[in-house]
Amino acid sequence: MKFRRNLARSAISHTSAFAPAIFAAIIAATVVWVATNWRLERSLAEERSIVAGELATISSRLQTNLNSNVKLLQGLAAGIAVNPEMGQNGFSKLAAQILQPDSQLRSFAAAPDMVVRWVYPEKGNEKAIGLDYRTNEKQRAAAMLARNTHNIVLTGPVELVQGGTALVVRYPIYITEGKSQIFWGLLSGIIDIPRLYQESGLGSTELELAISTVPEPNEPKQVFFGSLATFSRKPVLASVDMTYGRWTLAALPKRGWGQKSGIGIFEFYASLLALCVVAPIVWIGFLTRSRQRTIEKLRLHKKKLVRARQRLEFLSLHDALTGLPNRRFVDRMIAQPPRPRAQDCLILIHIDLDRFKEINDTKGHAGGDAVLQGTASRLADLAGPDDVAARIGGDEFIFASWSADPEPKANALARQIVETLEQPLFIDGMACVVGASVGVAWETDLGRDLGQLLLDADLALYEAKKAGRGRAAVFTEELRSAAIHSKELADEFNHALDRDELVAFFQPQFDANTLAIAGVETLARWDHPQKGLLAPIRFLDVAEKLGRSGDMDRLILQKALFELTRWDSLGMQIPRVSVNISARRLAQANLLAELSELPIAKGRLCFELLETISFNDLQPVLNEIIPAVKKLGIEIEIDDFGTEHASIVSLLRFEPRRLKIDREIIKPIIASPSQRRLVASIIEIGRSQNIDIVAEGVETMEHAKILKELGCHILQGYALARPMTSEQLIEFCRGSNALQSG
Repeated sequence: MKFRRNLARSAISHTSAFAPAIFAAIIAATVVWVATNWRLERSLAEERSIVAGELATISSRLQTNLNSNVKLLQGLAAGIAVNPEMGQNGFSKLAAQILQPDSQLRSFAAAPDMVVRWVYPEKGNEKAIGLDYRTNEKQRAAAMLARNTHNIVLTGPVELVQGGTALVVRYPIYITEGKSQIFWGLLSGIIDIPRLYQESGLGSTELELAISTVPEPNEPKQVFFGSLATFSRKPVLASVDMTYGRWTLAALPKRGWGQKSGIGIFEFYASLLALCVVAPIVWIGFLTRSRQRTIEKLRLHKKKLVRARQRLEFLSLHDALTGLPNRRFVDRMIAQPPRPRAQDCLILIHIDLDRFKEINDTKGHAGGDAVLQGTASRLADLAGPDDVAARIGGDEFIFASWSADPEPKANALARQIVETLEQPLFIDGMACVVGASVGVAWETDLGRDLGQLLLDADLALYEAKKAGRGRAAVFTEELRSAAIHSKELADEFNHALDRDELVAFFQPQFDANTLAIAGVETLARWDHPQKGLLAPIRFLDVAEKLGRSGDMDRLILQKALFELTRWDSLGMQIPRVSVNISARRLAQANLLAELSELPIAKGRLCFELLETISFNDLQPVLNEIIPAVKKLGIEIEIDDFGTEHASIVSLLRFEPRRLKIDREIIKPIIASPSQRRLVASIIEIGRSQNIDIVAEGVETMEHAKILKELGCHILQGYALARPMTSEQLIEFCRGSNALQSG
């Protein structure tokens, strides 16, 4: 028993003696473990930072090289658009001028109507001639995508019919015919993949690289450079953003992460120093120096990030084409106005180029870009130290200035801008006059909402463009009132359709020989609750802007057919009813389905096509709709002939049943022999084509007599009957019948 007590006492004594050592060993091991992990994390962060920097350089070179190749392809495409019939020789000469020796592009192929006809260089690419993109399964999808989206499409690597593989850039080419853009075909550029990779730095790096066409690839076919496995090993990612696509780059050291961290040596020395009395001091000094180096590197990286962020911020606030501030910049300026002086008021001038679309259509996008850049340069030259010239989109610009007395300065600036932009711009050696319309608004109260000021300038610009090209208009409260009134009228018109406030009026048409009723024209009126009965001139533009002219036409047609049925039940002899139909109604997809359900007897309903409908713009729709409408027994009549778009060709194409001569042509026939001969010519044209002629605007019986002598078929006008309600028409017909009976 005594022996056991001594043994236990001895064990406790030894344990107490080694307690500090055990405690120190635990602390040292903990410190070494924590320090090792910290060191490993910092080393990995530094290593990823270095890899990210090298990958950013590679992605930048790759993007620059690809964009350079696309620019060359765009230049060749512009040449083809100017001369689409150049042939192989012309194509070879032009391509030889564009293809640079240091370019990664190795050949071009032009495919009019999607079939390769011209190649450069011809030698070695003979097999590509005759390639039909529409039938080639390997290239069809990319070719059709370029055609259908009107965008540049980059695909690859692609197996070429002439042998080998390459990246292929396809550019859709459109040529201008009149006011239309016609698809000519595709221009393809073949990019030498090895050379592109080599010159972009992919072959001279110590990194393991992979490139994918999607941000997170999960299939090998989505990775066309490197291995899919690279994306699963925690790589550093970067992107190559192009207007025609986006690539994702992944990179990591070839031997993997952490191979250069030196963590084993660090653990050895940390453990050795932990056993020494001076180890804590030396270790603290080592950690301090290491921490300082890490902090310095982090500061350097932070500076780089700040510069990159500043560059991105600049790009986000400026237009890439012109270098001017953009719409976001203007919005920020208005939200936080940088007043040079406390009493200065903001002046905003909204500028819209007058002939930009014409130049863009004739000179192509390159010409349009030149116009925008020239305009931007001129506006920038006009800007003073505190002024801002900005491009807010398309061919629209903003010029902002400050003044304590804004009115005279605003007017002077507006005149100066209009005069400056009227000066010719030289594009491809030719002088082009663009011109501009401007709307001017300025701050009248320093406490007002500047966001409204931009709307005011926009209203003034709209007024300037209504007055014609090359004009300046100043915002007034009358413009705001007109805009508010227009908005209120639009809201009321929407409610009018929903509340059935539109009513149908009817104006009889008379046989020129017998003066018997030959039909009635249906006219829309708005029975406004406060303003009374409104004529169409008060609301037709509103209906069109709201996109509800088709709904209005449908409603008036329903009312006209209802009244026609009612008149038939009363025994009235109304041969037919005519209704106007708008372009929007003609273009509605369900028009034929709705008409086919109506109980219409053949020849009892007539659609009047306003001549203000552009026959050329709606040609495809009219070619399909008009014959189908005729098959339903609905007659076609051309309204307001002689004032707008209609032509003899239009008459022959659509074979209308009747032609209505506009009142402005009819009115002067009493006093003007030349006008009478014009009407006689129109009537003779109608006779030759078996088309009845309707004369509207018959204001006197003298008009009726002359038109009868000229051979006109049908008369309509105030001399015979005014527009009236259905009830009034019933009474009118009863009175006419009683008169004829008497």
